[in-house]
Amino acid sequence: MLGLHKASVVGAFVLAPVLLLGAGIALHDSTSPQAGDVPAAVDVGQVADAAGVADLTTTIESLQDRLGTLPEDYGSWSALGFAYIAQARATADPSYYPRAEEAFALVLEAKPDDAAALTGQAALANARHDFATGLDLALRAVSLDAYDATAKGVLADSQLELGQYDDALVTLQEMVDLRPGVASFTRISYSYELRGDVPAARYALERALGIAQPGPDTSFVLFHLGELAFNEGDYALAAEHFADGLRRAPADVTLLAGQARTFAALGDLDAAKRDYSTVVQRLPQPSYLVEYGELLDSIGDPDAAQDQYDVADAAVQLATAAGVATDIEVALYEADHGRAADALVIAEAQYESRRSVQVEDALAWALHKNGRDEEALEHALAAQQLGTRYALWDYHRGMIQLALGLDDDARESLALALEISPEFSPLHAPLARAAVESLGGAA
Repeated sequence: MLGLHKASVVGAFVLAPVLLLGAGIALHDSTSPQAGDVPAAVDVGQVADAAGVADLTTTIESLQDRLGTLPEDYGSWSALGFAYIAQARATADPSYYPRAEEAFALVLEAKPDDAAALTGQAALANARHDFATGLDLALRAVSLDAYDATAKGVLADSQLELGQYDDALVTLQEMVDLRPGVASFTRISYSYELRGDVPAARYALERALGIAQPGPDTSFVLFHLGELAFNEGDYALAAEHFADGLRRAPADVTLLAGQARTFAALGDLDAAKRDYSTVVQRLPQPSYLVEYGELLDSIGDPDAAQDQYDVADAAVQLATAAGVATDIEVALYEADHGRAADALVIAEAQYESRRSVQVEDALAWALHKNGRDEEALEHALAAQQLGTRYALWDYHRGMIQLALGLDDDARESLALALEISPEFSPLHAPLARAAVESLGGAA
């Protein structure tokens, strides 16, 4: 279920004083304040989303106390809005999104051209998967303050999700010039990963790790190093990164989920189940619930798996009620779990609004599950336009080719998926191996 770690760029592009490597989706910066440290003039770019729930709660309470005394401190209102967005993501509680919306609206009612509040609204739109609105708002913010690296990052996020890769490259160039840091380099890494340049993606993360502050910044980068290693099938290295991160941040759920996924790939199913159980209790996010459910399905426990899917369905409904658009991860989930028609509705709606490589893949898989394989293949091939190395996409393309009777192409695609990451999914990797064997290849 989980896709690439979020970040896109065309080739190596050198600029002074740093190497531009790519982009990601994260409201995070290495200069974030300590929990509860609310300076007189709040820089909203310093409200990090990698902080723990307790830290975010303290920050929110401190901002609320300050605003009780200084209700016209509009910088603190914007900071509070960003903190609400971060808390929604940290707790999988979408009820924080309307609170963020109110905070930004209050600022803009008094100051319609407040760049920080417009950036916040753009970030909120992106969090709700309304990337076209996020783009418009971020462009307004950048036009008002061309030197705001946070606004540049949010703009790049929108552009990447909309498939505007050349525009994103320009924005990222500007962002890294303004503020080379953890936020820049993690986005940069993602961009290179999308382009299939894994060494450059890893280099960017190592640069980020070298400048990261101890605590949430470091664990944030270690998580992405673990994800990168996992996506490349280096499960031992992934386990090292996740374990290192957990030693520094034992309560970090994203690291624990990565470790659970890696334990499953390494065949330590008891450890994987233990960690997944903890993850979904702490953060019942649909992607984690589905991952855990698919692991349970793969080891012959369909009833327990269905329990996880039921909670995932409820979580998606809550997010929709809070204004979050149904995204492609839900389309893939629906397609893989017997609701092909629903998957296609979601994927087609996403395709109407944005043409990213992720959407191309999701639409291809939904079309395949609805028996429309010729159309599906067109989109599966379009998903490879950037040269992304991602086993799940190669698997999707291979199964579509197999359905069309393109046996040689199918064998090549499926073998590539297994070469990149042999245990990329407990649900799909065994099917890929069986298909390759049926085609006379070595799985």
